[in-house]
Amino acid sequence: MKNLRYRVLVVFILLFAFGFQAKTGFAEDKTKKEDYYYRLKQGWDYLQKVYELLNRYYVDEIDPYPLLKTGIEGMLDKLDPYTVFIERDGENRLRMITTGRYGGVGLEIGLRNKKVTVIAPIENSPAAKSGIQAGDIIEKINGKDISDWSLEKVSSILRGKVGVKVRLLIRRPGLDRTFEVELTRDEIVIEDVGYAGFLQKGIGYVSLRGFTEKAPDELKAALRRLQKEQPLQGLVLDLRGNPGGLLDAAVQVVNVFVPKNVLVVYTKGFRENEYKFYTQEDPMLPDIPLVVLVNGGSASASEIVAGALQDLDRAVIVGEPTFGKGLVQKVFNIDKINDVKLKITTAKYYIPSGRSIQKRDYASKNGVIITDSSVVKDQNHIFYTRNKREVHDRGGIEPDILVKGDSLSNVSVELIRKNLLFDFAVKYHQKQPQWSDSSFTITQAVFDEFNEFLKEKNFRFTIEGEKELSKLKKLVQKRGYDSGIVQLIDELKEKLEVNKKLEFERNIPQIKELLRLELAEKYFGSKMRSRLALEDDPQVERAQTLLTDLSDYKKILASQ
Repeated sequence: MKNLRYRVLVVFILLFAFGFQAKTGFAEDKTKKEDYYYRLKQGWDYLQKVYELLNRYYVDEIDPYPLLKTGIEGMLDKLDPYTVFIERDGENRLRMITTGRYGGVGLEIGLRNKKVTVIAPIENSPAAKSGIQAGDIIEKINGKDISDWSLEKVSSILRGKVGVKVRLLIRRPGLDRTFEVELTRDEIVIEDVGYAGFLQKGIGYVSLRGFTEKAPDELKAALRRLQKEQPLQGLVLDLRGNPGGLLDAAVQVVNVFVPKNVLVVYTKGFRENEYKFYTQEDPMLPDIPLVVLVNGGSASASEIVAGALQDLDRAVIVGEPTFGKGLVQKVFNIDKINDVKLKITTAKYYIPSGRSIQKRDYASKNGVIITDSSVVKDQNHIFYTRNKREVHDRGGIEPDILVKGDSLSNVSVELIRKNLLFDFAVKYHQKQPQWSDSSFTITQAVFDEFNEFLKEKNFRFTIEGEKELSKLKKLVQKRGYDSGIVQLIDELKEKLEVNKKLEFERNIPQIKELLRLELAEKYFGSKMRSRLALEDDPQVERAQTLLTDLSDYKKILASQ
C-alpha cells in the first residue's frame, strides 16, 4: 500500500504536468508560450505548497493517499466524464467491456428493499445451473454477512478467477429456511445480440446490446439463422439503449451492410493525428432495405453505426435523438501490480459527412479546456450525406423519422420504482411453476391476484397537485389561517383520491403489459420478454411499415 501511495503521488505530479503540457508548436507567439509555462509552474507550486502546509499544520493526522486521490479525481472532474481514474479491478472491468467475457458465477443482482437480490441468473451460467432464481436474496458470501455491503463489493467477490468456489447463503421468498449453494466461477459470456427473429414474413429484427469484439460475428450468425428460416426482404437493427463499446466492432458492423473500402469514421484530437477507418470486407447484406432504431440511450459505437449508415444513405434511422458521445478513450497503466489505470479521452469521432457526434457540453465554461478559436461555438453546422441530404451536428444522431417511445404513467413508474411488478412475478412463479397459456396473456384472474398483492403491500402513488396540496395545508396550519381553508384543502384531497382510482383504471392496459413482460421473463427468460415487447412498440411498428411498403423508405434516401 505504501508503494501504491508513493506511485499515486508521482502520478498526481505527472498528471498535473500533462494537463498543462503544450503540444509542439502550440504557441508561436513567444509571450503566449511564456505565459503558458508560467501558469504551469504557478499551478504546480501552489499544489505542492498546499499539500506541504496541510501535512505540517492540519489539526488531525492526514492519510496522503485518499487526499491525493481526491486531488486526482477533482482534476479529472474538470475534463470530460469519460476520462477516469480506475483504481480497483481495472483489468477485469476492461476485459468485460472489450471481450464480453469475465470470470464469475453469472448473476445479475440489484438492491430490492435494501437487500442484495437476484434480478436474473445468466443463461447456462453456474448460477442458473444450480437453480438460483430471480428474487432470491443473498444473505452471506463465503460465510460472511453482506447486509452492509455495497453492490460493487458483492460483485467484486462474485467475479474473479475462473475455477474458484464461492458459497452463497440464499433466502428464497416463500421458504421458511435459508439454503446454501456452492458455485464454481466459470467464464461468463455476455451476448451482444439480445434477440433476433421475424416481425412478419420477410422482415427480420436483430437487437444489438453492445459492441464487444464478438458483436460483428454474433450479428452475422444471427442473420444467417434468420436467412435459413426464410428469405430476408428487410431488416430492423435495434440499437436502442446500446451504450457502445469498441470502435473496430462498430466499423465491422457497418461493413455487414456497406461495401469494402468505404470510410466509416475517422478520429482526431489536439495531440493526435487523424486516423481513418474503412470497411475491410465484402458485405454480407449489401442491398437489403435497412432501418436502424435509436434513442437517447444509444451512444458511442451505436452512434457511429447509425451515423455512418445515415451519411452513406444505407439505412433509414427511426426513433429519438441519440446520446451524443463522440469521444475516443485510451487506457494507460499507472500501477500494474495494484491494477491502477487511467482512461484518457484522446480524440473525437467524425462520421463520413464530417459531422462530430459529440455534444460539447462538457467543455463549456469550465476554465480548464482551451477552445480552439477556429471552432464555431454554435454547434449546428450543415453537412450532407452521399445523396446530398442535409444533416446537422447538433450533438448525437438525429433520426430521419422521429418516433417517440411510449411514456410511463405515474402509476407504472411507482410500480417499477417500488419493485412491485418484480416481486409479484417472483411470488407468482414460485406458487405456479408452469405457465399454461402459450399466448402469454394476463387473464382477469391473474390481474385480480395482482390487485390483491398491491393491497397487501399498501401500494400508493401520487398524482400531479397532490404534493402541492399537502404543502399548502401545512403552510395554512403553520400560519394559523382560517380553518375553513384547511377544510377546503381536505375536500380537494378527497376528490384527488377519487381521481387516483380513475388514473389507475385508465392505465390498466399499460400495467397489464408491464406485468406480462415481467412474468414472461420469470418463466421463459429475457429473450421471451424481448420478443413480446416488440408487439406493442411504436418505433418498431414504424420501422415495420417502412420496410413493408418501400415507397417512403426510397423517398427518404433519394438524392436531393
